[in-house]
Amino acid sequence: MAWLDFTTTISDGMAYWPDNAPVHIRKTLSIAAGDAANVTEMSLSVHTATHVDAPLHFLADGDDVTRLDLATLLGPAWLVEIQDPKFITRAEIEHLPLGKGSRVLFKTRNSRHEWATQPFDAEFVRVRADAAEWLRDQGVVCVGVDYLSVGPADTHNILLRAGITVIEGLALQHAEPGEYEMICLPLKIEGADGAPARVIAQKKGGSA
Repeated sequence: MAWLDFTTTISDGMAYWPDNAPVHIRKTLSIAAGDAANVTEMSLSVHTATHVDAPLHFLADGDDVTRLDLATLLGPAWLVEIQDPKFITRAEIEHLPLGKGSRVLFKTRNSRHEWATQPFDAEFVRVRADAAEWLRDQGVVCVGVDYLSVGPADTHNILLRAGITVIEGLALQHAEPGEYEMICLPLKIEGADGAPARVIAQKKGGSA
């Protein structure tokens, strides 16, 4: 089976969280201009495009991104398609075969368009607190979503305090529901509360 790329491309001027730094990418050296090499400069928030949240993002005494347990980001993961147009709710997910050590990625209405190249959408589908509590109680170790945030502060706190690693900004527009083998590797940035990540996945048998 081919490996699929679940990573949103980082591009100049792309969508970003309103109170974060915008994305700027430019060439500082160019062969076309007579320089010996091409060199690119990038300015952005660590919560840009596909990225991983560290506990430090919402917990004052939380670990930074260099101390994440990478085992939570490697291995089998369920990709689940959500029908509710506003929220990921407990009622819609409590039938899922999730247990201790599970990873789950949610594909929602957010993935019906290429959100990264459009203006920020304040009405994105997010994880409601009741769903976050249920995921915590099942022993889930990783939750991924298809927009720039998993949800409001209470959702973040429920997940991060439980040691659940959060992946945000996934590119799931062309992904089918089912079980995947996932590899997600965030950049190792000292003191950072998050980091951009490359996420690839390989489809396995079964569905969710």
